[in-house]
Order: sequence, then C-alpha cells, then structure tokens
Amino acid sequence: MSNTFSIQSSAAAVGRRGPLVLAAQDFRPLYGVLLGAFVLTCGIGLIMLQLRYGRLRRRRTVLASSAVIVVTSVLVGMTASHDSGSAAVGEPGVPLLSAARSGAQRVPVLVVPNRPGFNLVGIAADVASAGTDPARLADGRRHGGSERTWVGVTLKAGAQRLYVSADGVSASLDVDTGHRPAAESATLRGADGPECASAALGALLAGSERPWSGCPADRLTTADAGMLRATVRFVAGRGARSVALRADGSPRDRAAATVVREAAAREGLTVVAPGKGAVPLIVVTDWAVAASQVKEVESGRVRAEGTYLAPWLLSPPVLGPAAGQLIPLRYDPRGPAAERYLSALSRRFPGEIPSAAGYEAWQRQLGGDFGPVLLYAAAEVYIPGMPAHQHTGADWLTSGMITPVSGPLTQPTP
Repeated sequence: MSNTFSIQSSAAAVGRRGPLVLAAQDFRPLYGVLLGAFVLTCGIGLIMLQLRYGRLRRRRTVLASSAVIVVTSVLVGMTASHDSGSAAVGEPGVPLLSAARSGAQRVPVLVVPNRPGFNLVGIAADVASAGTDPARLADGRRHGGSERTWVGVTLKAGAQRLYVSADGVSASLDVDTGHRPAAESATLRGADGPECASAALGALLAGSERPWSGCPADRLTTADAGMLRATVRFVAGRGARSVALRADGSPRDRAAATVVREAAAREGLTVVAPGKGAVPLIVVTDWAVAASQVKEVESGRVRAEGTYLAPWLLSPPVLGPAAGQLIPLRYDPRGPAAERYLSALSRRFPGEIPSAAGYEAWQRQLGGDFGPVLLYAAAEVYIPGMPAHQHTGADWLTSGMITPVSGPLTQPTP
C-alpha cells in the first residue's frame, strides 16, 4: 500500500464554532453526488417529456437514452468529486492551519507566518521534515518546552506546494503566501519560534483573520513588565535580601532583566547569578532555557528558595519539574475561560500543549478581559500507594494543580 496520503487543509481564518479541519475539499464528494443527482433528474425529466409528446416511440431508443443519461450523471459526479490535489486555502499572511490524514491518522501542520521568505512549519510527529522540493526536505528539530517538531522553510511568493514528511509518511500541501514579504523576526528563527507559533495558533482557534504581526518575544509588554515588578515587590515583602536572575537573549528577555534589576534596586535587593546561594530565583527566558533551569533546581544542582517564572512561561514542560514554581498571572488557568481554550485546543488540534502565549492570543481575539495579578503555585500531585491521576486532553499539568497563593499583587509605578 502506498505511503502517500493527502493533506486536507482548513482556512486559517476558522469560524469560532466550526471545526478546523473542514475545508472545501471535505465537501467535494458531496458536491459530486448532488451534481450527479441533478443531471440524472434533469435527464429523466427530459425523457418523460419526450415520451409524453411522442418524441420517443421505440423501446430501444428509450433504453439507450436512459443509459446515456445515467453514465453521464456518474461521470459528472466523479469528475466533480475527484480531488486532484489540495487547493491553496487561507489568506496570505494569515498563519495556516492544516491537517494531514492517512486513514484514521491525523497529523496537524501549522505554517507561520504564511508569507514569502522564512516560515516556521510545525508538524505533530516525532520525526519530521518539510520543504518545497520533495527530494530535498529540511530536517525538523525539537525545542525544549515544546512537543512539536519544527522545520524552517523558505517559501517563494504566490501559490506553491509544500511537502511534508511525518514519521516517514509523505504528504503535500498547497499554500499561497501572496506577494508581500513578512517583516523579518529573528525570534521566529530561534528558540522562541515555538512560542510565536503557539500564539498564532491561539488566535486561529478563536477565529482570527488578521495577518501575522510578530512574535511575543519581540518586545516586553507593559502588562508583563508590571507583573515582574509586582513579583519583585512580593519577594521583598517576604524578607528576602537578594534574588537570583536567569535571563536570556531575546529583546523581551533583555528588557525583562532590566525591569527586574531596576525593581530590585528600588526594593533594596541585590541581584546575583543562579546558584549563588539559596535565594529566590526569577526566570525571564524562553521555554527551552526555563525548562532546563527548573530541572537544575529540581535536581539540586541549583539551590533556590522558590522559582519565580515570568508570566509567559506558563507551559507544561516548564511547570512539570518539582522546583517550587510560582508565576504571576492576570487570569485563572483553571477558570472557565481558560478551560474553554484548553477544550478548543484538544478538540481542534489534538496533541498540542497549551501555553500562556496561546491562551492570551485566544482571549484577546475573543475580546475577553484580564483580571488582577495573582501569584500562582504549580505542583505535581503524588500520593504514595495511589495511582497518578491523569487529565485527558490539553492541560497545564497532566497530574497536578495550579492554585493561587496570594491576593492581588500591587504593581509599583516604574
């Protein structure tokens, strides 16, 4: 049996209530059946009229005419329903969400930003590759903090075919990038790329039709800066005299590190490097570095009196290790709105993990409000002698909980 299967694509602009994987070609067989039935009905009606007015008198002529009409109807229906290749869908510049299928197998594919130039292609497979030449596919790689395989692909302007290999099974997808190159984002190419794609996915799940406008790591938002200042004040209020800071190299992380240092100076705290004594640790990095940092705390290689995560680090791989994670948030990750996001993610893009970037993009698209800043603690739950409880579908922690451990935090004026 051939190992080639077709891609059934959904427009990136997905209706809020419609399933993601329904596209025009999903209904093509129905179109064929209806068109064939229409031709057959018209043909039978024509024969009846001819019989009524005496135009057809011989039985052989009637049978021959009926056979021609039936055959024509079948051919029309087959032609209309035949899928000669997936048509390009979606709007150029709007990230493209698609689903590869082979029998019962479904492989989600995400293309960001769907513009000429560099694009990040996310494939739900352990081993994956992609490219515009089926004989020369670029190998994908995994990033810490993400469950997806990512491939950087340079797409030309206009309509073209993107070839994908997922766990050794090949597929192709027609895309149309338009003719306007996207603004270059260095963060899309690096470790922050998966977070960027997660934000694009969250907006798509909420029905966004807007073009891609950059990555969360391109800048530090006013809200995130305020939450970092509130975290520093909270730590100072607990009697700490110094804090450790783990920063990274993206524009957002560098700006966040500056905010933390300035806030610490106002609170009379000394900022030190991680591992310089058992002090509160503040992490303002990408997912991969944060996941590595919390594992070091869990193993004891780095001592810390609590690991305070930047608000964009609400991601299962970062929350899972036992490192005393605390995170400031403007929303309850167990609240009704967040649960709807988790449900949409599970229903429309199975296997994908949630993220702060994805949820916030989803919430902004729907026009939802954010509340006061609370500090939440994440912890895996384990009771000796009892089997671990596993949540089904997308969740922040598969066998744990995230609970508030503070009242509303005050945000100092910068």
